[in-house]
Amino acid sequence: MRSRYLDLDDRTQDLAERIRDYPDIATDFLQKYDLSWIYHENALEGVVYTLQELTAALDAPPVADALVVGALQEVRNHKAAINAIRAEAQAKKPKLTVTLVKRLHETLNAGIQSRGPSEYRKDMPLHRAYFHEIAEPTKIQALLAKLLDSTDTADFRQSHPLHQASRIQHGFMQVFPYTEGSGKVARLLSNLLLLHKGYLPCIVHSVDRQRYYESLRLPETALRDLMLEAMENGLGNAEKFFSEAVAVRAKRASR
Repeated sequence: MRSRYLDLDDRTQDLAERIRDYPDIATDFLQKYDLSWIYHENALEGVVYTLQELTAALDAPPVADALVVGALQEVRNHKAAINAIRAEAQAKKPKLTVTLVKRLHETLNAGIQSRGPSEYRKDMPLHRAYFHEIAEPTKIQALLAKLLDSTDTADFRQSHPLHQASRIQHGFMQVFPYTEGSGKVARLLSNLLLLHKGYLPCIVHSVDRQRYYESLRLPETALRDLMLEAMENGLGNAEKFFSEAVAVRAKRASR
């Protein structure tokens, strides 16, 4: 496992150099990566968007408000939440707080009439997408505070970023503070930690949806293994994208 971590770190460093060397290719890659990120994030929740829906929602300038309803608003909100964690990741020492959690949840729900204020759930929902054990409503506040406080300990700060990311995500999902949106917030917090350390966001693909759900019923290591595979897959896609783009550029230059 250690060798895989070292390989992950080396490949991440190599990708960072390519991003610096080819900023225009990097811009194109990161835009496409964000589309993939939003697509698979929602697919994990059981909502599948078409490429046309994603691009329409993220169009700049945006499409007319009358057309941006329901699903399209959710896509725009998700992109806004991604932008928020990217900004947070730039801090010298990002802090995961209840205030940040609430802000991300509110960002995901902004402008959606069917969503109420960002409040912790007050019941144990019988029908939900995730089927692992979750905290009793009366324990949410204390358990969430304990989880977030643990990210400021020496033990947490000295662990590998992947350990940090899987720990916060797994722990958050055991608390499951919101009836809707807990999964998205958990993965946003997880990716904030990865982005802060210079990694690509971890995108768990929709084909691994069942495995992802199952990992939440198992010890944290199961989620960590899945995330490591997802990060390796993301790097593989990035390497292929840059190699092909650079090759096309060289071919054009030789004509």
